[in-house]
Amino acid sequence: MTRTGRYRWRTRLRRHLPWFLIEWGLAGKGSQDCGAHEWYNHDGLVAHCYHCAPGQQAWADV
Repeated sequence: MTRTGRYRWRTRLRRHLPWFLIEWGLAGKGSQDCGAHEWYNHDGLVAHCYHCAPGQQAWADV
């Protein structure tokens, strides 16, 4: 994982905040494509990017 990037500060903040503050929109994911996706398994079928909302793909492709 690189240390610089458009949404890195927001991702670090999201790791330490309680979930309800994130749901209120305090540190939501970016609405634009970050261009440096790092994937996590969302539900067994879809992989989401840690940094941006548009970043989604099939989990099997990751």
